[in-house]
Formats: sequence, structure tokens, C-alpha cells
Amino acid sequence: MNDRAPLRMGVVGCGRISHSHAKAAAPIPEKVRFVSCCDIREDGARAWAERYGCDSYYTDYTEMIRGEQLDAVLLATWPNQHREQIERCLDAGVRSILCEKALALTGTHALEIEKMVQAHRAFLMEGLMYRHHPAIAFMDEVLASGQLGPVDSIRADFSAFDAESDEPDDDNRNWRQRKECGGGVPYDFACYCVNACNHVADGLPKRVYCHGDISDRYGTINRMHGLIEYDGAVGVIESSKKADHSERLEIVGAHGRLVVPISWTIRNDIDIVVQRSTGWARYDRSSHVIANTNTKQRQLENFAAVIRCGAHPVVPLWESVIGAITMEALVDSLERRESVAVRIPSDLRALHQESKQ
Repeated sequence: MNDRAPLRMGVVGCGRISHSHAKAAAPIPEKVRFVSCCDIREDGARAWAERYGCDSYYTDYTEMIRGEQLDAVLLATWPNQHREQIERCLDAGVRSILCEKALALTGTHALEIEKMVQAHRAFLMEGLMYRHHPAIAFMDEVLASGQLGPVDSIRADFSAFDAESDEPDDDNRNWRQRKECGGGVPYDFACYCVNACNHVADGLPKRVYCHGDISDRYGTINRMHGLIEYDGAVGVIESSKKADHSERLEIVGAHGRLVVPISWTIRNDIDIVVQRSTGWARYDRSSHVIANTNTKQRQLENFAAVIRCGAHPVVPLWESVIGAITMEALVDSLERRESVAVRIPSDLRALHQESKQ
């Protein structure tokens, strides 16, 4: 691999989300270039290749990997496909993978992915693009400074109303309405909330309780209200397709609180508020405007820097695996209507502890 040449990437899946990655790569041709693409729909792959200047296109991604000298692959596919696709990509010779969220539908699959990546001495990063925004970096700086004091709670919302107008027997309806594809709020919306709670909390998730609903029309989980217990703190998540749009993230500490009003899909400059009480029902508020940026571009830049320069991934794989384990516990709690323990393996506990030092 030539460290000065742009990263040669192939994309698997030429659906809607793939276009945002291609557009993000366009301003940084010296760092990343999509040289090939693959989709089971040949016309879709051909159109994608023509639109974004790929050298080739395929309908079989293992053929693409073996036929092209790729440095990395982007999986812009449905959550239910990721485990198999990651295994096949690794077996075909890929050693760097950027995988769209959600990484996996179960903690077991996520742990299997981690083991496969380790066995091949490969690198995989989950595409949680919000983590690359300067607003989240600012939040991390405020937390690290101790301004808020010890974290008491993290409240994370991600909701958007879905009228469920598509027919349930329509196989072409959006994957978000298809249970078998990983549709519903857990792996579309709530995965962001869980990641944020786990990222901010000092400790690991211990136990969860979740209440929600299942769509009569599609069989997908369309509402989640969950509690995540940590040592000394609690995470509160709200994610619904029966509610108005919300992407709020609030960190509450002993000495203050921080609010990010739009957190997961920031598209404009964002105004973060830091608030501290100065007496009973009296507050000091400061406003911090963070300029918008293309988070997918920054995600690609970080992905390339890890491969080229040994940079630290903004979203390490162990963190994504813990997120998948936490989400599985939340879904289990919702279905069983009882609290569920979150069981984190010792190797992941060690990596988490190391990250806090």
C-alpha cells in the first residue's frame, strides 16, 4: 500500500445511504477514492459507477474484492447482512472495513465479528457519523474539564414519525419497515442513543429496563423508552416512530448540564448550551455555536488516517460490540417486560478500562 496514494475503496450496496458517502469522498480525492462498487442490481451498480467515476462495477462483492486492488471496503447495507458480509470480505482478503450502523442485530453476532476481525488482524469501524462532529468533540472537552462534575444521567432522544403507509406485503418497502432487515427503532435510531450513553458514562452498562411497542402492521419495534444502569449514573433513551422528530442529547452532572439540541444528523451550525445553577431556581447559561461540517467526510478521513497513519479510531470496535450487547439487552427487556442484566465479556471490560486511563 502506497501511504501517499488515496485510499482505494469499494462500496457494497448502492442504495440511498451510499450516495452520502460518495459525496463525502468527493472533496478529499487525495485521501479517499471509491474505485469500484457492487450491488445485486446490475443497473444500480452501473449507474453508481458512472455517477461517481468508479473504474468498475460488480454484482458480487467477493468478485469485486478479488478483481480489484482495494485498500478497504464500505458496507452500505442493511444491519441483518453485516455479519455474513464482514466474514466474506475478510475471507476474500479485505483488511479494512467501514460498516454502516447498526453493526449487528445481536450481541452474539457482534462478538463473532470482533473475533473474526482479530483473527485476520483487520480493522473495522462502525459508521456512527455523529461521533465525528465538532459538537461531540466540544461535549467531550466540557466533560473532561470537570465543569459539569460527576455525570448523574445521560438523556438521549431520537424519534421521527412514520405513518406506516406502505403495505406490509410490499417487499420493496423501506428496510426500516422490515423486521427481517433490522427495521424498527433499535437498529435505526436507538443505536445512536445507546452509543452516546455508553460513551459518556464512566462505567459499563450493568442492567437495563425498556418499555415499548411493536407495530401491528410490520412487526417492528416502533417505540422504546429505556433505562440503562451504570455505576453512579443512569442512561435514559427515548426512540419512537410514533412521535415528532427529536435528536436531543443532554448530559446532567452534579454541577451543571449540557444540551445538544440536534445530535445525530446535524445539518446546520449547532448551538450547545451549558447551564449551571447559581442558587435555587437561578441559572447561569452559556451558549456555544459549533460550525457545521460534513460528518461522513470527517469519518472517512479518520478511517483513512487509522489505516495510513495508525491514528486512533473515533469509534473503536470494542465500543460498538458493547453497544450491540446493550441493545440486545434492551430489546430482550422490552419483549419480556422485565429488567435484564448486561453481560460484558472480560476482554471488553479491560479495553473499556484502558480507554478511561
